[in-house]
Amino acid sequence: MTIKSTMAFAGAFQEAVAAVLDALVTDGEERHGSLRSAKLAVEKAMRESHSNAEWFLADHLRRGIKDVEAHALLAA
Repeated sequence: MTIKSTMAFAGAFQEAVAAVLDALVTDGEERHGSLRSAKLAVEKAMRESHSNAEWFLADHLRRGIKDVEAHALLAA
């Protein structure tokens, strides 16, 4: 594994976390946009993962995004 490959995972994961946090503090269409961004970023992180630990971490975040979406729908 190269440093560049690890950086790709870390960057995508960081982008997904930032988008989820943004979704938690916004509402309406802005929240939906943040969740879409988070989903795309976490998919990229899963593709860029080079170990089971990285994949598991990204999958856990993906499940968290689904939970945030479900709570957003209930609140609407």
